[in-house]
Amino acid sequence: MPIKTKLVSIIERAQVLKASDIHFILKDDQMLVQFRTGVLMIPHETISISLYHQLLAYIKFQAALTLTHPRQPQSGLLRLETTETTHFARVSILPTSHYQSLVLRLINHQQKKTLDEIPYFIQNADVLKDMAAMQAGLILISGPTGSGKTTTTYAFIDYLKQHLGKSIVTIEDPVEYQQPDIVQMQVNESVGMTYDVGIKEILRHDPDVIIIGEIRDVQTAHQALRAAFTGHLVISTVHAKNVVGTIHRLRDLGLSVQELEQAIVGIVNQRLIQKEDERKAVFEICFGEQLDDLFSNLHQGHLDSLPYKTIDEELYQCHHVN
Repeated sequence: MPIKTKLVSIIERAQVLKASDIHFILKDDQMLVQFRTGVLMIPHETISISLYHQLLAYIKFQAALTLTHPRQPQSGLLRLETTETTHFARVSILPTSHYQSLVLRLINHQQKKTLDEIPYFIQNADVLKDMAAMQAGLILISGPTGSGKTTTTYAFIDYLKQHLGKSIVTIEDPVEYQQPDIVQMQVNESVGMTYDVGIKEILRHDPDVIIIGEIRDVQTAHQALRAAFTGHLVISTVHAKNVVGTIHRLRDLGLSVQELEQAIVGIVNQRLIQKEDERKAVFEICFGEQLDDLFSNLHQGHLDSLPYKTIDEELYQCHHVN
């Protein structure tokens, strides 16, 4: 079976099972192919190591990754065209002591959603739109891996572009959804295009809104803050388990509470939950007076009572609604 055909068959089976990721794991003398569906890992099949090496080389080539540095972590975007459709996946390759570990995060361009379509509780859509209407400041979208942060980010982009007529520039790693009428930059650390460098260049490009794929290091955190302070609306994602954890994560990256209070205009933490035949986002949202009260509590050194519904309280309400 040709390598492309084999890869397409794996991806299409994962899509049938509504998997979010495909993992290739070394097990004994073979590679185990597993699908992630929510919190479960479903074994699919085992393939030979030689076939895995062929698949890996093919994926690297298609995703424009290097074939010559097997000890180097790599990430990129796989675009795989067939006669019927085009498959997209985010590629992550990590070197281990014995082999190169591969994970594919499946991207479904047909599942792009608007701010009205994402929330489990529809009233949250109006709050998200109010955030998008802010003229300047930092909006943070947080949650664990697989919680829908990217989908929410692109819904913000769509609303800002279609309804508010904003000039938007993004810097992403990788660019997952090609968008008309906006400028999208791709992180490429091998040529020095990091988040940090990219944000500096974006500030010269006269955008209304800057989208940063993820704040994950000290330099990016400080550049995001600088952009927010210079009159831009900045939207970015952060890995954190709740709103307070989002603030703690940025403090770990060297930002003070005072700086965050001046820059942040809204924080959204989210999880995905099944509602009928589709997945919806449950949000912990801190915005407006709630955000002011949260920072007041932080300055006083106590967080015994939070001025908004926590993500656990929102999930509890979802289960009782069901």
